[in-house]
Amino acid sequence: MGLIGTALQIGRSALLSYQSALQIVGNNISNAGSDEYTRQSARLSPQMGAFLPEGMQAGSGVALVALQRNVDESVENRLRLGLSDQGTAMTQREAIGRLESVLNELSDYDLSTLLEQFFGSFSSLQNNPHDQSARGIVLTAGESLVNEIGRQSKDALTLVDEINKELVDLTTQVDRIASEVATLNVQIVEAESRASGQASALRDQRDSKLRELSGLIEVQVRAQDNGSINVYIGNEPLVQAGLARGLITETRIDADGIERVEVQYADTHGAIALLGGRIEGLVTSRDSYALGHMRDLDTLARSLVHEVNKVHSQGQGLVGFTDVTSTNAVADVGAALNTAAAGLDLTPRTGSFQIWVTDTTTGTSVATTIHVDLDGLNGDDTTLATLATAIDGVDSVTATVQADRRIRISAANGYEITFGEDSSHALAAVGINTFFTGRMATDIKVNPVLAADSRLLAAAKTNFAGDKPGDGDNAGAISEVGRQTTATLNGLSVVEFYNRVAGNVATNGYAARAAQSATDAIMASLQAQRESLSGVSLDEEALQLVRMERAFQGAARYVSVVDELINELLAIAR
Repeated sequence: MGLIGTALQIGRSALLSYQSALQIVGNNISNAGSDEYTRQSARLSPQMGAFLPEGMQAGSGVALVALQRNVDESVENRLRLGLSDQGTAMTQREAIGRLESVLNELSDYDLSTLLEQFFGSFSSLQNNPHDQSARGIVLTAGESLVNEIGRQSKDALTLVDEINKELVDLTTQVDRIASEVATLNVQIVEAESRASGQASALRDQRDSKLRELSGLIEVQVRAQDNGSINVYIGNEPLVQAGLARGLITETRIDADGIERVEVQYADTHGAIALLGGRIEGLVTSRDSYALGHMRDLDTLARSLVHEVNKVHSQGQGLVGFTDVTSTNAVADVGAALNTAAAGLDLTPRTGSFQIWVTDTTTGTSVATTIHVDLDGLNGDDTTLATLATAIDGVDSVTATVQADRRIRISAANGYEITFGEDSSHALAAVGINTFFTGRMATDIKVNPVLAADSRLLAAAKTNFAGDKPGDGDNAGAISEVGRQTTATLNGLSVVEFYNRVAGNVATNGYAARAAQSATDAIMASLQAQRESLSGVSLDEEALQLVRMERAFQGAARYVSVVDELINELLAIAR
């Protein structure tokens, strides 16, 4: 009976165990092309058996005691972090690449070239202040410059809009994947509660979802004793067992009127912690790169308007004004011009300017000094209303404050008005005799008054009389503005400021490409580590296949021998 019971049990256990082991090898081979699959291994263990007649315990065969998933959680965690870093770097490289194309710095029409051409055109005008073609070149250069500034700002805003749309799409993906992970948690717990061992296929699917999720947003994964996992974004839970915390997006408008999409938790509307992944890369690209470039363009435009207008407003053209209206309205006509209540973008200061009134018949010019008091003493600081009153007191000049809170200055019939020697910057602040209008990259324009009559381009500093052409000194002064340092640009000149802006974009582009190369190299190393442990090698599986096949054949031969021995014993007994 020992031969029949123990010997057959040994054979039976070997046949069943190696048959199952062959199935596992076959499953590995069939999933060799699947990125989700984790290689499985059969754990075979010898079984204790009855004692031999000689008193020794040889055992009773072999058993398949476990189906092992070949996975290293520490490698998986590093792989997920690597995917997050790679997603961030890739997204930032793409965004900075699009921003570099916006700057178009390698063309003949890049902004740095247009700045040089603009200020250079004033230098040419200085030599020929009475030449209409030279004046036309200045206006054309100005138009090209402001158009390029506006184009760049518009294209950067388009990039912001595109990133906002991508954020909505990616947040929807994160929300979907989190729900799928929660569902897989439930399925894994149910499956493993009904059978011994792990639900390998379900766990493979969940690991794949976690890798996909990590590429979108950096997460932390905590395994639970029952087979489920919890997923965290920073310290906040995203998935707990079978429950997924939803994510939504909300669009907010910032102080500049620009829409920004924010990613939030659906239940609390709290902001999520962005530490890595494509979503973090998009937010950084939008806020630091695209919006940062827009802010730099606004700073550039504002400085251009202020610095050029401060010089231009003190100059004179080939003809004077018969009627001129300021381009900038004040918020309160009764507020001192240098206060926030006045709302002027360029803050004037205590000083004075001259108004020249020229009799076009005789060529006689009379200068009147208009004082601007903004010292904050005695309560008599200059407002738009008092400024209009002072100008209105000049002979042959009428000044009024219009309903739109702008000042209009008119000359009597047969007279023209010109301006000069403005130490207060009041003319530039309210927008009289200026080259540019606007205050931001989106609205900076060449003054349409100049576009309509290039003779008003203020190339001269001295007043003209009759048909005497003015000098070109003011044009020369404007040509130097681009190289002069200014406090509004932290001690940089306009040209230096933009060169630094363009240089920063180039530096960020290089850094983004280097970061992606680094993360790609790290990911290649991590994936190689995972592949060596969890991936299927057809060569190794072929060896396992032969090994299990030989073991099965041996077991079958053993059972056949035992069967022959049993038949011989039965024959003897008969």
